[in-house]
Amino acid sequence: MQVTSSNPMSGIEGRTGLLYNLAQALRSSHEFFGEGARAGNILDFLAQNSRNDEGKTKVPVSALFSALIEGLAAIWPASRTSLGGVSLGDVWPCSALSNSTKGASGLLENMKVSPGGVSGTSEGDDLVPFHKLTQWITYSLVEPIEKVLGWEVEGLEDMTGLPEYRNGGLLVDFGVLTLRSSAVASYFDTPEVPPRLPPSHPAIIEWRAMTVIELDRIAEGIRKKLGHNLKLAQVLESATWKGGREIAKSKRPATGGPPIEIESDGTVF
Repeated sequence: MQVTSSNPMSGIEGRTGLLYNLAQALRSSHEFFGEGARAGNILDFLAQNSRNDEGKTKVPVSALFSALIEGLAAIWPASRTSLGGVSLGDVWPCSALSNSTKGASGLLENMKVSPGGVSGTSEGDDLVPFHKLTQWITYSLVEPIEKVLGWEVEGLEDMTGLPEYRNGGLLVDFGVLTLRSSAVASYFDTPEVPPRLPPSHPAIIEWRAMTVIELDRIAEGIRKKLGHNLKLAQVLESATWKGGREIAKSKRPATGGPPIEIESDGTVF
């Protein structure tokens, strides 16, 4: 990866660990990657789960996502949230969804939760699934599958926006989302220095959750404004991600970084 002291990479240890774990995942997931443990064999799995419509091969995006979420489950750190003994990957408990009084208030000014939190008491009710990297891979594979193979991937409307620092940073920099003073005191004591928090911090989890919701609203607003039924992926690439990068550079020209930094281990950023 050409990482040196003069060319550092955030979360290099975590990213290296992902590559090691990827090899294990490929070898153990024959259903998706074949006996040869090659990532490209996922196309054979997709072909088996496709349908032919007047000569056109159509693949449900759910098949692609399922292959990635199940086939690559072994790559995520064992320390992540687990349910029923299964490590869930990019899934986090959200205190605002718990029944506690503290959680019901939320850590973002714009996040509203009804008194008492959620009504259910089942295990996992407070978990928020993001699966950002898995969805990113899914989005990235759709284009070559459609352009190179000539297949059509159906059901892309079931995908969500990506809760990462550019999309989320856009919302904070424009004041759509604001941290409560009780969330990170240093954010208000030294506003010129972005707070740096672990991905497990309640404020980060709420920030990412609200980012997913707001991206859907932004996409719908852009569609109505332009009169075109743009795909969510098009909105992410050309509007929110690009916009997040540009406003970050405007507000923090020295670094161009986000308004809230995440302590990245290479799997969340």
